[in-house]
Amino acid sequence: MRSYLIKSSARSQTQSLIFTCVDKSNHKKRHFFSVGVSGESSSSVATYHMNCLSNPYTVVAPSVHGLICYGTLPRKVSMVYNPSTRRSITLPKIDSRRFDIMYHYMGYDPINDDYKVLCMTRLGHGLGQELRVLTLGNGNSWRVIQDYPPHYSPRSHLDICIDGVLYYEAFQRGHQVMSFDVRSEEFDLLELPETAARFTKMTRYEGKLALMTFKPAGLSCTCWIDLWVLVDAAKQEWCKKVFALELCITDYYLQAYCLTDAGEFVFGPDTLSEPPFYVLYYDPKRNSLRKVYIEGITERWGKSIFSIFPGQVENLMFL
Repeated sequence: MRSYLIKSSARSQTQSLIFTCVDKSNHKKRHFFSVGVSGESSSSVATYHMNCLSNPYTVVAPSVHGLICYGTLPRKVSMVYNPSTRRSITLPKIDSRRFDIMYHYMGYDPINDDYKVLCMTRLGHGLGQELRVLTLGNGNSWRVIQDYPPHYSPRSHLDICIDGVLYYEAFQRGHQVMSFDVRSEEFDLLELPETAARFTKMTRYEGKLALMTFKPAGLSCTCWIDLWVLVDAAKQEWCKKVFALELCITDYYLQAYCLTDAGEFVFGPDTLSEPPFYVLYYDPKRNSLRKVYIEGITERWGKSIFSIFPGQVENLMFL
């Protein structure tokens, strides 16, 4: 029996971002922060949540309906964390044959109200050795998936869950995207347009999957964002959208991380220096840009930003 409350951020004027930052003095430690930006506010204070071991194989999945899944090798364990309640659980260890790489992804099925974690284990750089799925809940265990297209996931580990479908970066005959229906547990390998294969981010654009490529501004002060939007998954139909943004000379080093549910691009640095620290929100429909200063990260913890992604809902699920 599950007991929890969900509060949609779409009903309020507060947009939440989740930051993960590498420690200033210990590069083997990663810190989690959340930041709520209300309306047209120009400043916010970061809330510190926790830290975890950081190494080249540390994986932090984006927030999925209020929960975050993360894990790392060589511990070979995964955790699920709820930023709203500040509680976390350790997922059951995987009883598998020998493996040295483990990737995990989390999805949410809005119809059955289920959270599921998909885990891929493999040896070296070969194809995925085993795929298993776990439904969050008391007493549930990992189940081996028998039928899926052979593929493997790169270390960059890009993924996002949209309307009950988990999308993640995959390689088979080149750079592709795997879709996983969280409810039916069926897989589909999506072919990409040739120029879309160079994407570096996965995000949501107007409720659909979007693959993002970002071209930094440099000395020209004009940055470019290419979005390949999945218009029709069944037909594997994509459309390309291009956005150009002129930045101030002091902001030329910023990069695009994600899109908020309100349709704004979020820009931030990849390396943190002395305060003040800020992010930029760019609204392409209004062609407007706003700066939000954030306190509480660079002053104490942050050295470099590993990821920024939207925190979509407040979830009072009791983990």
